[in-house]
Amino acid sequence: MNIKYEIKKRTIGVLGLGLTGKSIINYFKNSGNELICWDDDIDKRNQFINDNVKIHDLSDPNIWLNIDLLVLSPGIPYLYPNAHPAVIQALNNSVRVDNDIGLFFENLKNNNKKTRVICVTGSNGKSTTVSLINHVLLGLKKKSEVGGNIGRPVLELSIDEIENFKVLELSSYQIEIANFLSPDIAIFLNLSNDHLDRHGGIGGYFNSKAKLFYSGMPKFSIVNIDQPEGKYLANCLEQNSNFNTKVIHISSKKIQQKYNWCISLDNEDILESKNGVELFRSNIGNFINLPGDHNLMNACMAYIACKLIQKEPLKILNNMKNFKPLPHRSTFVRKINDVTFINDSKATNMDSALKSINTYESIRWIMGGQKKEGDHFNIQPYEKKIKKIYIIGTSAIKLSEQFEGVKYSICISLKKAVKEAFKDSEPGDKILLAPGCASFDQFKNFEDRGEKFCKIVNSL
Repeated sequence: MNIKYEIKKRTIGVLGLGLTGKSIINYFKNSGNELICWDDDIDKRNQFINDNVKIHDLSDPNIWLNIDLLVLSPGIPYLYPNAHPAVIQALNNSVRVDNDIGLFFENLKNNNKKTRVICVTGSNGKSTTVSLINHVLLGLKKKSEVGGNIGRPVLELSIDEIENFKVLELSSYQIEIANFLSPDIAIFLNLSNDHLDRHGGIGGYFNSKAKLFYSGMPKFSIVNIDQPEGKYLANCLEQNSNFNTKVIHISSKKIQQKYNWCISLDNEDILESKNGVELFRSNIGNFINLPGDHNLMNACMAYIACKLIQKEPLKILNNMKNFKPLPHRSTFVRKINDVTFINDSKATNMDSALKSINTYESIRWIMGGQKKEGDHFNIQPYEKKIKKIYIIGTSAIKLSEQFEGVKYSICISLKKAVKEAFKDSEPGDKILLAPGCASFDQFKNFEDRGEKFCKIVNSL
C-alpha cells in the first residue's frame, strides 16, 4: 500500500507487535519516518531483534519530544479500564493516537482509488456475515478480499486501480481508536453485554460501534432494529439532517412496512420492501447451510449488502448455497451412537450461547470459562431444550448460581465435561460446546478451546 501521510516530526510510535503491529511496521518501512516500537510481551519484542527495528519502552516520558503519531494495535486499553501508560504519554504530549483502521481509510481517501469498503460491526455474527458477503461477491466475479478483525490486517490489503471490494470485520476496539472512517456500506448486526470493562459500560460499548456510522458517514447504513440500540441508531441516522446516509432497516420480528427501506424475515422468507411496496420475497432458508435463526439474520444482512452492488436477488441467493460455516461456529464434529457433538466455541458471550441453544433440542450444554463483566442472562426460556449443563472454567461456581432448577455438574476441565456429558447421553442428544464466556482462563483463545474440544471428542 502506497503511503500519503504527513509526519511533521518524522517519528512514529508503534505499540503492539502482533500481526497488526507487524503490518504497521511494514506500512511505514519505506516512508522515511523513524519507528519506535514496543510490546509489553518480551517474546514479541524479541522477534524483532534482527530486523533493524528500534525497540524502546513507549511508556518512557523522555522519548516523546519528537514523536508525531502513536499507532495502537487492537486490545491495548485506550481509555477504560485504565489507559496504557504509553497512551497517557501520547495524550500528555498532544500526540495523535490512531490505529491501522484509521490509517487505511485515510490512505484510501488520499489515493482516490476505485476501492469500495463494506464494514461489519456488532457483538455476534461479524465473521460469518463478512465471510458470506465476500463469498457471494467472489461468486459474482467481483474482486473482493476480507480483512480487519478477521483474515489479514487492513494495511496488507491491496488498493488497485480497477474496481475492487474490501469486506472488513471491525471490533469496538478498532472503531473507537480510528481517527478516520469512511466505509461505503456499514452494517450493525446486534449488541450484547461484551467488553464492558474496556468501554466503561454498555453505553460506551454501543457508542464505540455507533461511531462507525456517526463518523464514517457510509453511503448505506444497514441496521438490525430488533434491539433498542439498533432502533435508536437507525432513527438517529435517518432523522438527523446532519447524517447523509441511506438507512436500510432489518428485522426478524415481523414485516416492517413503515420504513422507507426494509428487509424482514417472515418465518424463513426474506422480504424486501420500500415505502410499503414489496420488491422481493424468497425462502432464504433454502439457500444457506447455516443453523439457527440468528444465521438467517446474518444472511439477510449479506443479501442486502450484495444487492447494493449486484441488483439481481436470485443471483445473490444462489451464490450463498455453497457457503460453509466457519470453524468453531455451530460446526458438526462427530456423531457417536446417535449422539451429536457440536462445536460453537466462538460463542464467547451469553447472548451468542443462548442463540446457539435455541437452534437445537435435547442439549447437553458445555459452558463456562472466564465470565464477562455485566453479562447477565435468563436461562428459563431455554430450560426445556437443556437436559443438563456441564460447567467449566474459573467462573464455574459463580455461573452455577444462575442454574437453579436445572440439572448441572461442575466439571472445571473441558475433558471432564465432555466425558461426563457423553456418559450421561442418550440417542438423539446434542452435546453442545457453547461456552458463553471468554477462553483465556484455560486456553489461548476460542480457536484453541474449540480445537481441544474436537480432539477430546475424536478420542472417545
